[in-house]
Amino acid sequence: MIHWRDIQRFLYSHYLLTGVRQAVGALTPAVVIVASGHSYSAGLTMSIGALCVAIVDQAAGGQPQTRNAMLLAMSFSVVSAFITGLVSAHSLLMWMVVPVLTFLFSMLAVYGVRGGLLGFVSLLIMTLTMRAPMTLSEVFAYSGYLLGGGGFYFFYSLVVRRFFRAREVRETLAAAFFSMADYLRSRAALYDNRQDLDVAYRGLIRAQSAVVDAVQTLDHDRCPAILVNTLQRLLTNFVDTRTDFSSIRNDLHEPVVLNAMHDTLMKMADRMARLALNIARNRATYAEPLAPASMEMIRRALKESSNEQYSPEKSNASVVLQQVYERFCRAQVMLNELAQHTANRDSSSNTVVPVSPTSAYSRPPIAQERWRLGLYLGSLRLSAPSFRHALRVTVAVLLAMSVSYAMAQTFQDDALKAIGTHGYWVVLTVIVVMKPGFALTHQRNGWRLAGTLIGCGVALVLFHLIQDTALYLAVLFLFGVLGYAFIQVNYLVSALCNTVLVLAAFHLLSPGGDVVVGARFVDTVLGCAVALLCSYILPTWEVRFLPGLANELTAANIRLLKAAIVVIEAQHDTADQARKSWSMAERAVYAALSRFSASFYRMMNEPMRHQQQAVIFNHVMIQNHVLAMQVMHVVATAESKPTATKEIKRALLDAKKLLEVQDVVVDTNNERYSMNEPHSVSGRVVPSMALQQLADAAEAISQDMARVQSPQANALPGVVKATQQ
Repeated sequence: MIHWRDIQRFLYSHYLLTGVRQAVGALTPAVVIVASGHSYSAGLTMSIGALCVAIVDQAAGGQPQTRNAMLLAMSFSVVSAFITGLVSAHSLLMWMVVPVLTFLFSMLAVYGVRGGLLGFVSLLIMTLTMRAPMTLSEVFAYSGYLLGGGGFYFFYSLVVRRFFRAREVRETLAAAFFSMADYLRSRAALYDNRQDLDVAYRGLIRAQSAVVDAVQTLDHDRCPAILVNTLQRLLTNFVDTRTDFSSIRNDLHEPVVLNAMHDTLMKMADRMARLALNIARNRATYAEPLAPASMEMIRRALKESSNEQYSPEKSNASVVLQQVYERFCRAQVMLNELAQHTANRDSSSNTVVPVSPTSAYSRPPIAQERWRLGLYLGSLRLSAPSFRHALRVTVAVLLAMSVSYAMAQTFQDDALKAIGTHGYWVVLTVIVVMKPGFALTHQRNGWRLAGTLIGCGVALVLFHLIQDTALYLAVLFLFGVLGYAFIQVNYLVSALCNTVLVLAAFHLLSPGGDVVVGARFVDTVLGCAVALLCSYILPTWEVRFLPGLANELTAANIRLLKAAIVVIEAQHDTADQARKSWSMAERAVYAALSRFSASFYRMMNEPMRHQQQAVIFNHVMIQNHVLAMQVMHVVATAESKPTATKEIKRALLDAKKLLEVQDVVVDTNNERYSMNEPHSVSGRVVPSMALQQLADAAEAISQDMARVQSPQANALPGVVKATQQ
C-alpha cells in the first residue's frame, strides 16, 4: 500500500530533481533542432548523445567525479558509434566487431558502478547504431551529432547544478534523514515479539548500511555541519546488540513495556521523517514531546524493577531496559536539537562548515573509483567475475543478433514488418537486463517484463485518447522525467515509463502504430528469454565470494580492535592520530559489513542448491555486527569512565587474540547458536555486560570462521530465509 508520506518523500527527493534535470537536458536538443526546421533524425541523434551523458549524471558523488564520468561517457559513446557505423554496411564485419566491442565494454564493470554505467552507455550507442547501414559521410555526421548532444548536456548539467546546488544539497541531506527514519523503524521491529528476531536483525543491518552509505555520500563541504554531526551522533547512540533484544524479549516478560519501546521508536521514526521532509522543503520543524505516554510507561517499569528482587537473568534484562531508556532520552534530546537547528535557519547554527574528517561517517579521503588500466587487464582471466559477465553478455548479444536477423528475414508481410524492422530491440533488452550477478539478472528480468507489458497497455490507451501533438510532447516529457527518477527507486516503474516514452516517440513519427506496441512487447519477451538463458553460462555464484568477504569482515574487526586499543592507550600528543586511525577502522568495518551483507542477500535469491552454508554466513554477519557495535560502545565508555580502561583493554586484547586464532576446534554437529549462554575469554569471566557481549561475539566469530573453512560445514542442513524487498 502506498502512503501519502511515501509520495511526499518522492516528490521532494533528489531522485525527482535528477530526473527532471536529465529529462530536460536529453529532450531539449531534439525539440530545438526540430523546431528550427532541421531534420527529426538530427534532433533525435543529438538527444541520444545527450541521453548517454545524462545516464552517468547522478546526484551522488562529488562534482569532479561526476564531471569526469560525463566526459568519459561522451568519449566512449562517440567511439562506439564511430566504430559500429564504419562496419554497419558490411554484414560480416558487423558480426565480427560487435561481439568484440560488447566484450570490451562489458568488462568496464570492473571499475564499479560508474564503470558499469559507462559500459552500458557504450553498448546502448552500439545497439542503436547497428540498426541500419551507413556511408562514411553519414558515420561522421552521426558521430558529430552525438558529440554535439553530449557536449550540450555536459555544459547544461554544470550550469543547472550550479543554480540548483542548494536544493540538491538539501534533498541529499533529507535522503540521509529518511534513511535514518527507516533505520529507526527497523529497530522498532526488534521489540515486536510477532517478528522473528534473526529476520528483524538482518533487516536492521541492511537499514544501517543504507543510512551509513547515505551519510557518506553527502557533500560534507556544503551541508550544514551541525545537522550532519547531530545525525551522526544519533546513529552512534543506537548500539544495542542482538543479546540486548534477546534478553529483553525472553527475560522481561512484559508485553506492555515491549509495546511502549516499539511505539517510542516508531514515533522517533515519524519525527525523523518529518524533519527530512521539512529539510527538503526548506521549512522549520519545532521541538515537541516525543511519545510521553510510552516513555512514562518504560520509566515506571524501571522504578518497579528497582524495588523488587529478580533472578540473574531478569536482573540483566532490567539493566538492559535501563540502557534502552537512557538511549531513548538521549535520542529525544538530539531530535529536539535537530528541530531547533531547522527552526533557526537564519542563525549561525546552520553555517556550512566542513565536517571533521575523523568522523566514521564522513566521505572517505580516497576516491572509490580508480581508472587504472592494470585493474582492467588483471581481470582478463576466467576466474574473474567481470570476465565471466563479459562473456555472458557477448554470447547473449550474439544470440540476440541471430534472433533479430531471423525475425527480419521472417516477417516480410506489411502487417508484421515492424517486428522485423525493430528487431534490434532484442539486443537492447539483453544489454539492459543482464547484470554481473545471477540474482540481479533474474530480478531485473521480471521487472523488465512486467514494466514493458504494463507500459504497452498504457501506450495503447494513450494512442486512442490523445490526438494533439502538443499533448504527445507533454507525455514524452512526463514519462521521460519519471523514467529517470524511478530508475534507482523502482525499476519496474522505470521500465514502464521508458516503454511509454519510446512508443510515444514512434507514434509521433508514424501515427497508428499499434503494431509497434506489439513488436515492442514481443522483442522484450525474446530479449528477456535470451538474457535468462545466457545467465546460466559460467554463472558467478555468491557462495564463491562469501568466505573471502567473511575473512575481509573479520580482518576489519581485528583492525577495529587494534585501533580501539591504540585510542585507549593514546597520550595527549598522539590522540589526534589515534582518532584518525580509529575513524578509518570504523569506515572499513562499515564498508566490509555492507559488502558481505549485500552478497549474502544476493545468494538468498539464487537457486536453493547454491545457498550453501547459509546458516553459518548469516551468523557471521550478525556476530560481526554485534562485535563492531560493542567495540564502539566500550571505546566511548573508556573515554567517559577512565577507571574502566584497564578492564576494557584486557577484553579488547582477548577478543583480538580469539579472532586471530586459525586453529579453533569446532563441533560441527552443533547446529544451534545461542547468545544467552555464559562464555569466558581466556578462562576469565568478564564481569561487565558490554564486555561479556563483546567476548561472546568474538568467540562466536572465531568458531564460525572455523566452520567456514571446514569441509564438514557444507553438510550443515537448513537455509535461512532472507527478506528481500
